[in-house]
Amino acid sequence: MTVAPVIDDGHPASAAEQTVQPAVPVVILNWNGFEDTQQCVDHLLASQGVSFRVILVDNGSDGDDCDRLKGRYGDHPLVDLHCNTENLGFARGMNRILAELLAAGDGESPYVVLLNNDAFPEPEWLAALVETAESTNAGAVASCMLRHDNPALLDNAGHAFLNTGEVLPRGTAESPLEHARENEVEGVCGGACLLRLEMLEDIGLFDEFYSTGYEDAELGLRAMLAGYTQIYQPRARVRHKIGASIDKIRDLDYAVRLQLNINYAYFKLMPWTVIAWNLPWIVLKTIALLAVPAITGRWRLLRVQWQAQVQTVKYWPVIRQARRKGAVRRISVLEVMRRQEFFLGRYWRYFRRFVLAREATIFER
Repeated sequence: MTVAPVIDDGHPASAAEQTVQPAVPVVILNWNGFEDTQQCVDHLLASQGVSFRVILVDNGSDGDDCDRLKGRYGDHPLVDLHCNTENLGFARGMNRILAELLAAGDGESPYVVLLNNDAFPEPEWLAALVETAESTNAGAVASCMLRHDNPALLDNAGHAFLNTGEVLPRGTAESPLEHARENEVEGVCGGACLLRLEMLEDIGLFDEFYSTGYEDAELGLRAMLAGYTQIYQPRARVRHKIGASIDKIRDLDYAVRLQLNINYAYFKLMPWTVIAWNLPWIVLKTIALLAVPAITGRWRLLRVQWQAQVQTVKYWPVIRQARRKGAVRRISVLEVMRRQEFFLGRYWRYFRRFVLAREATIFER
């Protein structure tokens, strides 16, 4: 952020005397989404109150997106365009850029900001993220992500961590007025967030076990275990086209993989004491996720949940190997358990929404 210091006579320093902080890099991945990406970048370029630069990556699009992006932003002084020859997915695509930023070292911004190509920020969004990081020393800052088609409802207000193992978005389908205060959260959505590079150097980058989906949740768990503060900032507002990117790859395999990803992160990272304490609730939840679809005739949902449990057993050697590598943990077992949200209240809301009201779950779309 640009800062105008005050000199000894009480007057603001001249432009030559001001200390200008390095521009904050904002990373955007595009994959077969030129129109959304163009809208996203144009909104971002209208940002106010902070120095920034855009790292725009075409992640191996099938068509001519890279050429079209070059035509629009190739000569823009704030846009650095990269074109990957293949689709690396979210985790690998982001990690390539994050590794370059970490290697750059001193003289660069202490932060990196991630923005989905289908998320459109308001002009004050970026400044609000940076101001929050500076005032709280947070390792990560979550945005107020509003539904693009109905900005009176939230998509995401940071992440919550359930005692049954899931990391889930806060505030989904609720009014942003119900989440109008800055709060500590247990993770941030990678679709619109700030990450402190020092934190990433400490805990590591995205786990490339993931391709696209849940990698931000797993990173948030590692940040929590390492003792980093993660803050939700309601003034950092973006409008998100929910599913615009994921819908391009959403199928049965993706749905199964998403549930597997949840199990992988939990059993990879959590202390055995926490797992043992929560195991009865995890077993109860798993039985319910298999029984309720069978009783109500939700056969796709039943198939997803059954295959995910089978896949978890199949991948157990992989989970065990990842667990052996360990994660940085500076908080106690009791603190981990304190940060958990008991699952029953949230699952009762899900029961009313997805069973009684027959709304399709994320695994059935």
